[in-house]
Formats: sequence, structure tokens, C-alpha cells
Amino acid sequence: MTSFKQQYLVIFIASITFLIFTALPGTAQDTELQESGAQPEITDTELDNAARAYTQMQVIHQEFQQSVQQTEDQEERQQLQDQANAKLISAIEKENLDVETYNHIMAQVQSDETLREEFIAKIQDTQ
Repeated sequence: MTSFKQQYLVIFIASITFLIFTALPGTAQDTELQESGAQPEITDTELDNAARAYTQMQVIHQEFQQSVQQTEDQEERQQLQDQANAKLISAIEKENLDVETYNHIMAQVQSDETLREEFIAKIQDTQ
């Protein structure tokens, strides 16, 4: 994978993660884990599921961007955002993950270079 594609993928991961974080705020338990520094181990299965969910979320994000560009009505844009968020959550749940687990995985992927490379490889395998 070229450096440009890897950079784009990392930026896209961050933007999708941001959408999820804004759709559902974290729980108190997540905050406690982050503050204590204790990070639950991410299993290979969870990483596979997250990669499949991420791939589905790319499609949802692209569809959302196209739809938003076709309207200037703020109310309609908000409806599109709400629909996209519901679809993003559904994509996560379809892969046997909950939003908190997905967000945890994505945070780890962003902060751990080795895990990020493994995640990117799994994404490439799903495409």
C-alpha cells in the first residue's frame, strides 16, 4: 500500500471514529478505563469484526457525503446525518460488536502503530 493510501486510510478511520463518538457518547466505564490506563485486550476476532464493520462504514460514509452534497436544507441534512449514524451503528452491531467496543478498538488502532498495520491489512483482506 502506498504511503498516500495509508495516510488517507488513517484519516478516514479518524473521521469515522469521530462520527461514532458524536453519535453515542462514551460511558462512565470507558472513562474510568481510560483514566486508569487499563486497556482490555483486543482479540483477533474483534479486530476482524471491526475491520468488516469499518469497510461497511466507508460505504455508508460515501453515500452520506453524496446525499449531503445534493441538499442545502439544514433540516434535511440533519435527517441524513441521523440516518447515517443509525446505519453506522447497525454496521457495527451486525459484526457482533457494540459501539463502545468498536470505539475502544478504533482508539487503540489510532494509538498503536503495530495494531494499526494489522487493522489495515485486515481491511485490505475484506475488500
